[in-house]
Amino acid sequence: MQTIKPDPKTRNEFLNFLESVQSLFKLRADTDEQGTIENIRANVDFKSANAWTLIFAIFIASVGLNTNSPAVVIGAMLISPLMGPIVGAGLGLGINDLHLIKRSVRNLAFAVLISILASTAYFLISPLSEVQSELLARTRPTFFDVIIAIFGGAAGIIALSRQEKSNAAIPGVAIATALMPPLCTAGFGIANGELKYFFGALYLFIINSVFICVSTFVFVRYLKFRKVHATEAAKQKKIDRWVFSVALVVIIPSIFLAWTLQRENSFRARANAFIGTEMKFDHTFVVGREIEYSWSLPKIKVSLIGEALAQNQLELLKEKMKRYFLDPKILEINQSSFEESMEKRISEKLNSQNAITKQTEIKLAQSELELQRFKLNESLSKKITSELSLLFPKIDRVFISEFARGATTPNESNAAPDKNVLVLWKNRPGLSERRKLTSFLEQRIESASKLIEHVINL
Repeated sequence: MQTIKPDPKTRNEFLNFLESVQSLFKLRADTDEQGTIENIRANVDFKSANAWTLIFAIFIASVGLNTNSPAVVIGAMLISPLMGPIVGAGLGLGINDLHLIKRSVRNLAFAVLISILASTAYFLISPLSEVQSELLARTRPTFFDVIIAIFGGAAGIIALSRQEKSNAAIPGVAIATALMPPLCTAGFGIANGELKYFFGALYLFIINSVFICVSTFVFVRYLKFRKVHATEAAKQKKIDRWVFSVALVVIIPSIFLAWTLQRENSFRARANAFIGTEMKFDHTFVVGREIEYSWSLPKIKVSLIGEALAQNQLELLKEKMKRYFLDPKILEINQSSFEESMEKRISEKLNSQNAITKQTEIKLAQSELELQRFKLNESLSKKITSELSLLFPKIDRVFISEFARGATTPNESNAAPDKNVLVLWKNRPGLSERRKLTSFLEQRIESASKLIEHVINL
């Protein structure tokens, strides 16, 4: 049997190719160890300029979160000096520099305190207290945020350790890992008495800080930076175990939260698919849906208008829910045929009487009814204001009026008036206080629909 000998030229080309590929991943080749250490040490300390820069950046980020402006938030992250102490702590762990670790942790704690105080002060005086999507995005960290922090920290230390520094990598890491917005959201939670926002945002900041630090530590060890203090092998292993134990403790809740988020998204997708596919009828239409997810008892509330569904149709709907892995018990259907009955009643009355005379009677009846309702609403406003003065001392007055329903008959006008409730506050209320008052008013005021607005008396 004849053996085929490889072509020496082909073999050399293949080896050259492998060598060129390997050279792409040789991080130690152009490492600037001394320059990297000096650069990181210089950015650990918080001097007067850094402290003021941090405060200004916090106010900018808070405004961006308050007005739901991603561009403003990104700008604040670019000028924030928070990355320095975090990377410094990772470097200190990697080169066994206890003094650098202490400096980094002390300065990071100082920066966190300044950030939370500044953001809390802003949200206490801000006239906007609604929770925006940019704020909510920082209150539910998951395992995906851990992944971002790990790779972001790795990209940051690699860029810093090159002889030719990258000007784009560090700002990119600051944007991707989002260190500042969680601290601003924590301040929002304190200012509005919402501890779940505070702890959720603070946990996101801890995730980002810990895993940027761990990534820095790992790559400093991989690049074999010279250690400040020699440590015995057994003691070194103990330090390594402590670092990764802390990382594990931080990561466990994020895995659970990611799993919970996946369950919620799956439930909402299945509920929307069920409503969109199965709840289609000839003379009945879906006019509203409310999908509430909770660990123990999720709910699907659907509002229908048109012909009422028969019992067998309702039973069939609940049977079809099983195909979407949904419990039939969680479905609530509210049916209404208000418009059909009103049109029929108006048509019968207009056909039996002279149209012009009827319209005149309607206008007179409506005017009289509006006057009566105005007096009743004024009396009710005073009564509720008196009731709330003890429960909510910040309230100045409550005004109650009604929506213009465009009624065409006196009976229709009497049917179910919609209330407009204006709450005038002496001082700016917290979010939880507003919710309690809104819940009280919804139970206290009898109305088909209520629009409750809060205004601060300046």
